[in-house]
Amino acid sequence: MLRKSFVTLVSVLLIALFTATPALAAKSYYAERFDVDVAIQENGSIIVTETVEFHFEGDPFTFAFREISAAETDGLTFLDASMDGVPMPLGTQAGQVEVSGGDSLQVKWHFPATSNATRVFTVRYRVEGVIRKGQADTLIWRAIPEDHDYAIRASTITLTFPSQAVPLEAPRLNRDFESASTAQGFTLTAGGLDEDQDLILTALFPSDSLTRAAPLWQTRQEQTEAATSQALPVSLFAGAAAFLLGGFGLWSYARANKRELNLSDVMPTPNPPSNLPPAVVGALTGQPNGFMGAIFDLASRGVLEIEEQKGAWGTVNYVLARRQMEVPVRPHEQSLLDALYERGGTEINMNEIAARLGMKGKAFDRAVEAELVQRGWFDLNRKRTRRNLAAGGIAVLLLSIIIFIGAVVAWVSNGFDATLSMLFAGITGLGAGTFLLSIILLIYAGTYSTLTPAGEEQAVRWKGFQAYLKLVSKGRETAIRPDFFEMYLAYAAVFGLGAQWAKYFQKMGDVPLPIWLHAAAGVNTDFGAMVVVMSASDAAGVSAGGAGGAGASGGGSSGAG
Repeated sequence: MLRKSFVTLVSVLLIALFTATPALAAKSYYAERFDVDVAIQENGSIIVTETVEFHFEGDPFTFAFREISAAETDGLTFLDASMDGVPMPLGTQAGQVEVSGGDSLQVKWHFPATSNATRVFTVRYRVEGVIRKGQADTLIWRAIPEDHDYAIRASTITLTFPSQAVPLEAPRLNRDFESASTAQGFTLTAGGLDEDQDLILTALFPSDSLTRAAPLWQTRQEQTEAATSQALPVSLFAGAAAFLLGGFGLWSYARANKRELNLSDVMPTPNPPSNLPPAVVGALTGQPNGFMGAIFDLASRGVLEIEEQKGAWGTVNYVLARRQMEVPVRPHEQSLLDALYERGGTEINMNEIAARLGMKGKAFDRAVEAELVQRGWFDLNRKRTRRNLAAGGIAVLLLSIIIFIGAVVAWVSNGFDATLSMLFAGITGLGAGTFLLSIILLIYAGTYSTLTPAGEEQAVRWKGFQAYLKLVSKGRETAIRPDFFEMYLAYAAVFGLGAQWAKYFQKMGDVPLPIWLHAAAGVNTDFGAMVVVMSASDAAGVSAGGAGGAGASGGGSSGAG
């Protein structure tokens, strides 16, 4: 009985799914026509009457809307609205129209649920300050909005104007259209508008035939353009002055704190300068892979081993296992082991090493730094200076961004005022120049060495050995013995050359795997496993380190639901 009920329930759900989906998809609508009447008044305003005939199909529709943008106008005033020729009172119930203003005029017709039927919606409104002044009195009106999710089969734009105003030329649309003159104006028709295709009406009249005063928005726009052209040099000067003065100060500081070091050039050196621990070499030369060098060094001393394990679906995992051997370890190596393994744990997947050190590796870093200090190669005072420089660079960067954004907003908001425009332009330039200066400061902080002169000398020596290992990895050194592979493996890992190092010796052939790598195949000649391990070590180090033309008035959106 339970099984039968379950089958029945699943069947009902499937039937509901496949019957409901087409119904939802079937809800659609289009405009049979979208007609617009634009009547220019004696005072230069226009009265617009829009008539949209919607055909609804599928699930019921309960409202239609029109949002008219007030962009490039001096304001919109709602006059009246109707549906199917019947005037609608204001309200939010069915049979009423909801109207709100602001940056746009929003009209929403509410009606009883309607499907598979046609309804006609009309709205009438007045637009002030829409005639642009110039060599001609120009009307540019977006009659069909740029935002509508339905197709329009046909549109008729009717333009009428006062008798004293005679167009300089026939009005036009921004798409293919047909035009006819009437006793009071022109009628322009267009058809086949897809979703989000607009219609822009343009009409030119003799200067001062429609209005003598430019609209407020145009006056402000011209004032803003003039103020901006005057303020832009101020912005550039302020930015350049901030950058140059700050740059001079930073240059003076860098020059006063410059050290005269007599260092030799980096030359490839075939032998390590000393038996320095790999992790210390990494810190000395600024490499992020020092911990991988320490891991391979510990493996060569019997503390760690790597096991290749076959997983599900043919995957291969490499596990770093800790062996229970009494082998002396250095303080930084003990910190590394403590960070890698949980209390009592003996295994970790190698692809988790970088994440684990990201959370628990600070003790390891401090231990390595302490060893550098003990050897006289690391300057704690310079470390503090570098930290202060970096903190100052970040603070200046954030402050400059805040100043720049705030000044730009204020500049745009007050662009028509020449005095305020120049003031905020200067502050904007100051923010931009300071931002560039902060980048230079951060670069300087990043290159500010924390090593002592003796440490700098040691770093040059080890960089010479790094250059040699790089030549070997690229096959440019021929006198190489097979035992060099494991001998210098930890240092190759420190310098991010692990994969190249392994591939070179794989091509050489007859190079045994280290005894601490246990391939799943059980043979120590599977050098491909070594290549994979070293590629993973390089990746772990990287992870741990770190439209043209004039605008149009009006527009907005239209739709139903």
